[in-house]
Amino acid sequence: MQKSAKYLLVAGNIFLFAATVLFFAVYYPYHVHYQEQYQLFEFTAAYFSSIVSVPGGLADYLGRFLTQFFLYSGIGSVIYALALVLVQTLTFACSRNKSLVNCALSFLPAVALWIFHLDENALLSADVAVILSLLSALAVSKVRRDDVRHICFIVGIPVLYFLFGSLSFVFVCIVACREKPWWGISGVLLSLAIPFAAQYFFDYTLRSLYTGLHYYRFYRVVPVWAWVPVITILITAVVDCTVNHYGKSTTRTVISVLILAVIAASVPLALKHQADFDKEELMEYDFLVRFQKWDKIIEEANIKAPDKPLSVSCLNLALAEKWQLADRMFNYFQNGPEGLLPSFVRDFTSPLPTAEAYFRLGMVNTAQRYTFEAQESIPDYQKSARCYRRLAETNIINGDFDVARKYLKPLKNTIFYRQWAKTAEEYLNSGEIFDRSRDLSEISSMRLQNHDFLFSDTEMDSMIGTLMLENGRNMMAIQYLMAYCLLKKDVARFCECYSMIDDGRVPSKSYQEALLLAWVGSHSDFEGLPQYLGGQNTLRINQFIRDYKQGVPADRMEKTYGDTYWFYYYYRYQ
Repeated sequence: MQKSAKYLLVAGNIFLFAATVLFFAVYYPYHVHYQEQYQLFEFTAAYFSSIVSVPGGLADYLGRFLTQFFLYSGIGSVIYALALVLVQTLTFACSRNKSLVNCALSFLPAVALWIFHLDENALLSADVAVILSLLSALAVSKVRRDDVRHICFIVGIPVLYFLFGSLSFVFVCIVACREKPWWGISGVLLSLAIPFAAQYFFDYTLRSLYTGLHYYRFYRVVPVWAWVPVITILITAVVDCTVNHYGKSTTRTVISVLILAVIAASVPLALKHQADFDKEELMEYDFLVRFQKWDKIIEEANIKAPDKPLSVSCLNLALAEKWQLADRMFNYFQNGPEGLLPSFVRDFTSPLPTAEAYFRLGMVNTAQRYTFEAQESIPDYQKSARCYRRLAETNIINGDFDVARKYLKPLKNTIFYRQWAKTAEEYLNSGEIFDRSRDLSEISSMRLQNHDFLFSDTEMDSMIGTLMLENGRNMMAIQYLMAYCLLKKDVARFCECYSMIDDGRVPSKSYQEALLLAWVGSHSDFEGLPQYLGGQNTLRINQFIRDYKQGVPADRMEKTYGDTYWFYYYYRYQ
């Protein structure tokens, strides 16, 4: 190995590892968490056999095994970094000419995989398949006897296809370039024929068998970026076998610098076109809701106010959990009732944080339905440990203990959910589940005991009102009912509901503003106005009305009155 290549290999690997860990741990951590919550990895023989019994099954199994550690973004970032470093190192190890140029070229597959993982639906099985295929190619290339090596090559093609899937073509690319043309062409033709034959044995489309089954969460989408590493590895192998020298040392250095410059330039372009930081924000709010980090949600909203229904609903849930919804909800952007309880969307992401809000309200059956629908919508048909836990909890609260045990059983076969599932089952068997679990006991006390209703998102105020009437201590229901009326701009309904909870104390800020707005709409002056609504409130609403009638621009109105219900009522949710 050339000294310059050795230095580049060491320095490049250190930089690649550090950059990958930094990016995924600091700038993209919630994409890492996102991967973990849509699988349920079990340490059972049945689970293993069900996964490895299809083409690419072993790579998929190993990818899922590693993905379970993505519950912690730091560990997930290190796994990503190690995978990319291994791809680069093995690509270089497979080249016969350990030159500076080949070393620079070997970084291309790793960078391509890094770009691939900017997509939240990219799965780790692609990395595993490429790494194991490179290892297999390296092992076969070490065989000295031609006949044995040829047998390993031909036999290895179908075996590796079944174990690692169609990305095992990496193995074919490297070995074929090293062999005589006849053997290389034979290997390529065989690799192209195997997926065609596999369609008669496996119930998958021909396109999926060619492009890969388990590299991307959506089967019908061709994972283009998963195949870019294969193309770059093929280019590296062809160059390695056809170009014996690169001229003078200066020429080699110039070529290497150009390759590294292309790689460096591709990174910002990839961030611009492939990275989705809007989704990262939504994933962050979802993660914080999942682990009930209410203060952190409010802290993030103070830095950058959310403006999408899903993230706004997470913020409102956090405010309600901290008993701040009535006072502070209009300090932030609000986009109508959808920002409180978003409408159901049949996908595998948005129902989960919404289910959390229903669960906290005590609408357990609705939370259970949303969670079940989210799990059944996972496009690669995996189960979700997050969903299984919530479904176990909702069935426990509903008294369906046998159903709850069915959800607890798979969780006991995992690493990170095992202890919780074993403890929950133990308390179920002893009849102490509600005595031992404060959360389940609290939610159970909030659910409807004497009434039931058919869910309707057009009559949300009636349903939440029923929760409040049956249990006057359900503070979540009270906050959500008042907020729903305000966000819907139904001031008359708000006043009606407020009369049911009026305990003589000074109402919260947004309640005062809504009551004052109702008074102005039905009275010509402030005579008879309750004392707690007077003072600064009357002065401010008078000034607001004057500015509004004078046509003061909305941006100036927002600067002065953006934290009031009046501004929302006249300028938001039109």
